[in-house]
Amino acid sequence: MTSSNALSSKSFSKFYLRAAAAWLMICLGLLLALVLLLPRSQVNSSVLALLPRQAMGQLPPAVYDGFTLRLDRQLVWMVSPAPGQGLAPVEWWARQVAALPGMGAVKGPMTGQQQQQWGQFYFQHRNAMIDDQTRARLQQGGGAQAEWIAAQLYSAFAGVGGQELKHDPLLLVRGSQLALQQSTGRLTLDNGWLTGRDPQGANWYLIHGELASSSYDMQSSHRVVLRLAQLREQLAARWPGARVLSRGTLFYSDFASQQARHDISTLGLATVIGVLLLVGLVFRSPLPLLCCALSVAVGALAGTVACLLVFGELHLMTLVMSISIVGISADYTLYYLTERLVHGGQNTPMASLRKVLPALLAALATTVAAYLIMLLAPFPGLRQLAVFAATGLTAACLTVVCWYPLLTRRLPVRPTPALPLIRAWLSAWRYRKTMRVGLPLALALFTLAGLLQLRVDDDIAQLQALPRQIHQQEEDIARLSGQGQDQKWFVVTGDSAEQTLQRMEQLAPRLAQAQTQGALAGYRLPPLLSQQRQRQDLALLTQAAPAIVERLERIGVGAAIPDLSPMPVLPADWLASVVSEGWRLLWLSLADGQSAVLIPVSGVTDSAALQHLAQLQPGVSWVDRKADFDEMFAAYRHKLGWLLLASIVVIALSFVVRQGWRQGLLSMIPTLLSLGAGLSVLALSGHALNLFSMLALVLVLGIGINYQLFFANPRGTPTTSMLAVTLAVMTTSLTLGMLIFSHTQAIASFGIVLFSGILTAFILSPLALPRGRGNN
Repeated sequence: MTSSNALSSKSFSKFYLRAAAAWLMICLGLLLALVLLLPRSQVNSSVLALLPRQAMGQLPPAVYDGFTLRLDRQLVWMVSPAPGQGLAPVEWWARQVAALPGMGAVKGPMTGQQQQQWGQFYFQHRNAMIDDQTRARLQQGGGAQAEWIAAQLYSAFAGVGGQELKHDPLLLVRGSQLALQQSTGRLTLDNGWLTGRDPQGANWYLIHGELASSSYDMQSSHRVVLRLAQLREQLAARWPGARVLSRGTLFYSDFASQQARHDISTLGLATVIGVLLLVGLVFRSPLPLLCCALSVAVGALAGTVACLLVFGELHLMTLVMSISIVGISADYTLYYLTERLVHGGQNTPMASLRKVLPALLAALATTVAAYLIMLLAPFPGLRQLAVFAATGLTAACLTVVCWYPLLTRRLPVRPTPALPLIRAWLSAWRYRKTMRVGLPLALALFTLAGLLQLRVDDDIAQLQALPRQIHQQEEDIARLSGQGQDQKWFVVTGDSAEQTLQRMEQLAPRLAQAQTQGALAGYRLPPLLSQQRQRQDLALLTQAAPAIVERLERIGVGAAIPDLSPMPVLPADWLASVVSEGWRLLWLSLADGQSAVLIPVSGVTDSAALQHLAQLQPGVSWVDRKADFDEMFAAYRHKLGWLLLASIVVIALSFVVRQGWRQGLLSMIPTLLSLGAGLSVLALSGHALNLFSMLALVLVLGIGINYQLFFANPRGTPTTSMLAVTLAVMTTSLTLGMLIFSHTQAIASFGIVLFSGILTAFILSPLALPRGRGNN
């Protein structure tokens, strides 16, 4: 070695030691950051947290957050006693759920005192709380209202007494009460309980509850679900034949979190054990195991800290899908360790690093780029995965580059494992036309057969397989109560409560018209009127009252002179009263004075027409969450499709520039067939192409090219590259293959495309070998 070369090597060593020390300080800083961030962070398991903010249309963020958190906390039970049990099971269930830790308010029956307060409030504000039917009769003059009052008086079922007529001669309170009964759907009031009846004649009593905290809190939510399951068993033991139905986001969120926990504990454990066994069998030394564990741990540390810094939390789906990163981050370690295992006797650790460094950096760049494309997806869970993976893989690669030449100086040098098989495989690719042409052709035909059966489905339901038992209970409650969970609403916003109420009143006739035209079956408007409408109603009452009194006297009904003084109701008074029970969820007041009201609708048959209706009026938004998500899935799937196509073109051009047009185009065959095979297996397994499948294709492109880069490395040897790629695909298959067994449908299809695509890329990767290189 010349003096200049020795000086260069010495300078490189000093620089390398500084880089190793710097990376050690960075890792210690990451560890300190994790210790500081963890107490202020959480693991989010709510399915709602996976959904983008566009799910609530163009609503202001504060309104979106307010309604989302409220909806997330709501719980409903309906309890049906067996014959002869009376209300004892219902009352017991209401007491037990109210006493649960983690539960907020629980509403059961309306007590006699509350019913009295309800009547008093309506009586004291009867001139300001006129219902639509009464208003319509008053607008026809006094005659229509007088006839209705007379019909109530002479009805055997109405039960109008002399005292009621004396204090409320226009029967305004009764009219409001009848209108409210219609708004409760199929529910009636029985001994203070809201009650539904099934086709068999059994009564079901409704109980409403609210969590004290969001169901984002995985631990407390699971405790509540477990305790509710125990209460259900106790109810069945104490009152045989009594039944209870449950509905709420809590049950779906807990189901998803428990599935994800199972995936992490079982799939993650299987992945780690499989990778460690594989490394141990090949290297037969504890040092490679420690190196793999170290690079994976540093990558996980960096990814976790990055997500906590950027998002403030980690979603459970991020942790499940990050299982796939374990195998990929181990690839960098395995590539370097394989070089040392085979050529450690001839090259120094630093020489081995210089030999593999170009391929390592190129592989890192393509994989990180593939994951960063996921930032385009609108889902927080996938964005977290992108940040986690890009940061974690970079940290894992830097760990190999900065530390492993120092840590692996004593790594035993062994003969290349399975060398005869590797040489036979490479020779077959180099000299047998049936292999070099026939195998790609066979895979092409297989891909074509699968693509012919491929279907596209952007249904959001693929995000999570809904548990049938929970879903069935929700449907039963919807039938009994007449109040469904369609996830379709109008949301009316305003700079003040008065503006919001006026906009809601302007929307009401349009909703009635849409219902007449069949665009929807029903809707619910809170029984709260703007001050402007209250003044108009009072003027209407003042104008019609003399005709009503005269008409009643003419038919022999003596009525007292009605009190026509103003009886204003402000939103704050209404919200603080018992009459707003069951409606408060639909009203939102913000600190800056803004207000919003949520109007649930049911039986929607023309979502586009309702969307157009909302666009006709300022401050009104139409929210059809499922339709919005389906459209979003389709839009982002198209965007990723074009981006994937552009990436393929760029990669093809880079291959042609570096390798010439013939070898460059030949090198694209593994890339194209790996993408096609992934889609083919997806179709043949009964799954449809969607946004998650497209994201998986992006990763197939980014990860699959790594194997070609290892083979195309001019400083490497084919046998070493083949061993490194074989180990890499085996570890990656252990991780990505595990995703296929996930209980979450979206993750399972994601894993199917990744596993089959990357396996195809591995099989065809020797096509990237330059024709002139030998097998050594």
